[in-house]
Amino acid sequence: MIFSSIQFVIFFLIFLIFIKIFKNYQRSIIILFSIFFYGFWSPPFTFLILFFFLTSYFFLKRDLSLKVSIPITLLPLFYFKYSFFLSNFFEIKILNDFCYKGDLPLAISFITFTAIAILVDVKTKRYEEKINFFSLSEFLIYFPQLIAGPILRAKELIPLLKNKIIFTNKNIKFGILLFMIGFIKKIFFADSISSFIDPIFEKENLTASEDYLKGFLLFPLQIYFDFSGYVDMALGVSKILSIDLPINFNKPYLSSSLTEFWRNWHITLSKWFRDYLYIPLGGSINGNKKLFRNLFLTMSIAGLWHGASINFILWGSINGIFLFFEKKISKYFNLNKLIKIILTCFIVFNLWIIFRINDLTFLLIFYSKLYQNLFTIIEIENLVLLFLVIIAVFSQKFDNYYYIENLSKKINFLILVPIFIVVLITGLAIKAGSSEKFIYFDF
Repeated sequence: MIFSSIQFVIFFLIFLIFIKIFKNYQRSIIILFSIFFYGFWSPPFTFLILFFFLTSYFFLKRDLSLKVSIPITLLPLFYFKYSFFLSNFFEIKILNDFCYKGDLPLAISFITFTAIAILVDVKTKRYEEKINFFSLSEFLIYFPQLIAGPILRAKELIPLLKNKIIFTNKNIKFGILLFMIGFIKKIFFADSISSFIDPIFEKENLTASEDYLKGFLLFPLQIYFDFSGYVDMALGVSKILSIDLPINFNKPYLSSSLTEFWRNWHITLSKWFRDYLYIPLGGSINGNKKLFRNLFLTMSIAGLWHGASINFILWGSINGIFLFFEKKISKYFNLNKLIKIILTCFIVFNLWIIFRINDLTFLLIFYSKLYQNLFTIIEIENLVLLFLVIIAVFSQKFDNYYYIENLSKKINFLILVPIFIVVLITGLAIKAGSSEKFIYFDF
């Protein structure tokens, strides 16, 4: 089920009615509605939810070693997402018949990482409160963050879910505004950009050389508006319920280094890899060789997390290499902050092209034609486009959780609600009741 759809609007209204009427059954309502929310996309895959419920609870109750529990938790992810890729990559033909080749279960990577996080946190005493089967199930499947994050830790959500949901004017107002901003990002920006640039990436033989620049400039905006739009809606829905989810974006394209970018983009995933992989590997201590190894491995695995494709591994590993050299040479360059932001955007925008194109031959063609035709930037159409991209990047100063929270305090309900209804109806009408699938639903 997509947040930016009439189905979700109806679903959420019914959910609110149930929560209001059956206050004493809050936990059961959240679990049942969340299972329906997940199963709405593909009912057969709801058995995966049951798998994570049962195995995670068993591992916690038995206090099993992480060396046992984590590999078993990873089994569905490897089977559904990586088995076919690995058998082909290593040319293991005998495994081909047993590999999964169908549509991926929705957001299996997000659910898997959430399950691993609670197993590690309980085992390492980062979270020491008692967990029963229902509190665990509620944590794993809480629907606002279920499909594309933020990726939560036990301490960030379980204590909040224990509390009774209380509806306050302050939270409802902020939640509606946050949801509306996310809805606008997705429907009016991300989907519009997608319809314009998808042919550039998917029908290369029909694309004029000067269009590659448009793809280079606009895909970073598409993925930002798409993903941050989802997160805004997730945080907004949760805020209406008086449950605070962690921030997942913080002006990433205004970062003055690649390191800072990864602290501000998909923050909960970056922290997950930092806490559960990078630091256990040794982090930044023990010399340059191990620092390079740790950054390279962490970012390569982060790339692989996004999908079973060489381009994702390449994207992650190059990020790791850049991060290493940035740490080594940045102290020698005392550049103006604006120049740093421009350089960081240039690097990130180039890396997004690797992320977007899974055909390595076409990837080389794209870069070749892009840089052979850089002079097309002086054309009026492209100058206007560049100007709009610059505005979009610097507008992130205002696309900020705390700025929006302060803004919500100044807006009257009588003004906000009619605007929200008009935006919602207009967006749904444009998209015939539902928008395009979110990019990160595939991860």
